[in-house]
Amino acid sequence: MTMYISVTFKELTRKRVFLVTLILTLFFLVLFAFGVRELAHTVEQNQTSPAGALLNKMVFMVLGLFFAQFLTAFFVLFSSMGIITGERENGLLLAVAARPLSRWKLYLAKWLGHAVWITVYSTCLFVAVVWTIHSFAGLPLFAGDLLRGYGLFIWMPLLLLSLTMLGSVYLPMLGTGILAALLYGFSLFSGLVGGITTYGGSPPALDKALLLIGLILPTDSVYRRGLYELLGGSDWAGLALSDMGPFSVGSVPSNSFLLYTAGYAIVLLLLGCRAFSRKDL
Repeated sequence: MTMYISVTFKELTRKRVFLVTLILTLFFLVLFAFGVRELAHTVEQNQTSPAGALLNKMVFMVLGLFFAQFLTAFFVLFSSMGIITGERENGLLLAVAARPLSRWKLYLAKWLGHAVWITVYSTCLFVAVVWTIHSFAGLPLFAGDLLRGYGLFIWMPLLLLSLTMLGSVYLPMLGTGILAALLYGFSLFSGLVGGITTYGGSPPALDKALLLIGLILPTDSVYRRGLYELLGGSDWAGLALSDMGPFSVGSVPSNSFLLYTAGYAIVLLLLGCRAFSRKDL
């Protein structure tokens, strides 16, 4: 298994998109840190109330993690949309599959290899954003909230990875990327619409549509639950996150929904193993 993790890292570093992703990530973090420092200084000069200052600091965190999830999602898409089809087209998969290893084990090994580096990337991004807000804006954070928020933040791209790998078994590389990007975009859009409808309610048909999109790809729901946990959960994040426009968390995903996401990932992996085992290489 260690071999596949190291091989996956070599494959990622050979791709130009990996280098571009790292450069853009560093660029985002530098601009974000500069913007937070300047905005925090402006908030202090305006001498707002303690509650207003705290709300502004939460807004910084919400915006930072919102764009951070974009980066993690596209890192997943660009790094994994050709895991199966791409290697089959260039002949690498046939050479690897010739080894005395069950295909389902090979599929899981590839998933694990990518999951490790996606987790590393997501961890670095999460720590950088949270540290920036805590250091420059002074937002108080607690260890338990950080751990829960971090766990859900890295769980989101792993769900997307499971979907992308399954799509890569059936579709060409470009088709897999388009399908996963569209589903991720629908999930993100449904979350933004759900945030807007917290103010004036929404028709039942719209609620059902948003729920269906969340079940098809629950990445945005996981992200919003993670944000809720990171900012204090029911203690004080609920009030703050209900007054942020499209970034509001209208209804916090339940623990049962998180269990659903675990079953969702397991089902996708099982379907992927089954399909890959029957795939004609």
